Amino acid sequence: MNATDRLTELFMRFPGIGPKQAKRFVYFLLREHFHFKEQLINALQELKHTGKQCERCYSFFGDKNLKNPKSKCHICLNENRDEKILMIVEKELDLDAIEKTGSYNGQYFILGGVLPPLTEKPSELIRVRELVARIYDDITNDSLEEIIFALPVTDYGDVTKEYLEKTLGQIVGMKNIKMSTLARGLSSGLELEYVDRDTFKSALERRQ
Repeated sequence: MNATDRLTELFMRFPGIGPKQAKRFVYFLLREHFHFKEQLINALQELKHTGKQCERCYSFFGDKNLKNPKSKCHICLNENRDEKILMIVEKELDLDAIEKTGSYNGQYFILGGVLPPLTEKPSELIRVRELVARIYDDITNDSLEEIIFALPVTDYGDVTKEYLEKTLGQIVGMKNIKMSTLARGLSSGLELEYVDRDTFKSALERRQ
């Protein structure tokens, strides 16, 4: 297999990229200047060596201090964030979109997916064990007062929220920790990664 075929296969592993689009990427790289290719290679090398996953919220972040033993992102390390509120989102792009609105100053947890109906093994699709451990830790430190579900307004998002409410209800019920959901001002079928500032702010303020 030559380099162009190998690159085409690799690009096809990107979400939403088919064979034709992957091939366009390869031809684009072939046409680009040497310096652009060098920049791309260097960026990938940096990502390889400095990319980490936060041990607390599971977001990905870059840390150039390779000797740093801590694997926490800047949000989880920020002492000015409100530790009393934990927002549960599906993926990293949702967290990024919410942060861009500037309307939320609490903590996050990234599930890593959502559940289709009649799922038999939820723990294989979402980080439910890790979420339970996180909440136990927060409860131990008396730092949690509210859990906000910020999941897609879809059937899968609803199934996931109902499952988590049942699972977490057994834990937080005794501690009077509130569980709320973003208001339905969000359009049905909306992915949070596309939400605008005003819509999110309104949904957050009117959460129930």
